[in-house]
Amino acid sequence: MEKLKIGITEGNKDRTGYNLILTAFEEPVSLELCHPIIYGDKETAIQQRRIMNLTTNFITINSTKEVQDGRLCLLQCKESEQKAKADLKAGNIDTLVITPQKEDAPCPDGCTEMLINEDVHMALVSKVDKDSVEAFRKILERDFDFQHPRIAILSNEAPQEGQTIDDEEMHMHVYGPYTIKEFFEEERYMFFDGIITSDREKATEAFGALVYEYGIRFYAGSELIVTSPFKSEVTSLNHAMYIATDVYRNRKEYDQQRQNPLPKLFHDKREERNSNNQVE
Repeated sequence: MEKLKIGITEGNKDRTGYNLILTAFEEPVSLELCHPIIYGDKETAIQQRRIMNLTTNFITINSTKEVQDGRLCLLQCKESEQKAKADLKAGNIDTLVITPQKEDAPCPDGCTEMLINEDVHMALVSKVDKDSVEAFRKILERDFDFQHPRIAILSNEAPQEGQTIDDEEMHMHVYGPYTIKEFFEEERYMFFDGIITSDREKATEAFGALVYEYGIRFYAGSELIVTSPFKSEVTSLNHAMYIATDVYRNRKEYDQQRQNPLPKLFHDKREERNSNNQVE
């Protein structure tokens, strides 16, 4: 199976992100998934490795072309996130994992921030309407391989009487709106493939209470695949790489299946009637 080049930024300006990264790659088995490339400073990494008493080995490279199979690589640079994003855009790496910083990085323009764990795929949008739900449905299908996904709409306010979503009109399996508090307290998220809401603060707070095993941020809606651990935990960093890899492969398979669609194998009688009804 193809190994992807996954860029990993060094994280906080105080370089404590190396604690997370070097711990994650201390065991050689962690290098079997991908070609990991740390974007950062060699001397700081060595210093932090010594302080943490870790045995993680890495090699220093000057270009992503110099990666070696089974080796953790560090690409020497000053502005790690800027350089990593430039390499991602240029196609020098396949995906990017942004190590958590003291302040969460803003969602890139044109992207939809998603919060993901073992049970939840939740989109945080500025407005929930037909267009945003349709865009979210496509993300769930192409990036996460959900077929005909069931989508729940959340609101921080109780819906008014008669307020509902006409899923037949939208040609999607859409339900709600549900109040955020009751939706998570009653574990209704277990019955949906995706969740969409415009209440970022309340939804993020509820998601944080659910991060038992791991939690990540995923910036959807772009051809560039970028993830980030929701918390500074090794398990979340590992899953940020796993999910980035899954999204890359899901997209590739999804697009390949639709490159050469089969020609229509039946004759549509309606087309014939419409043609006959035209006035010459």
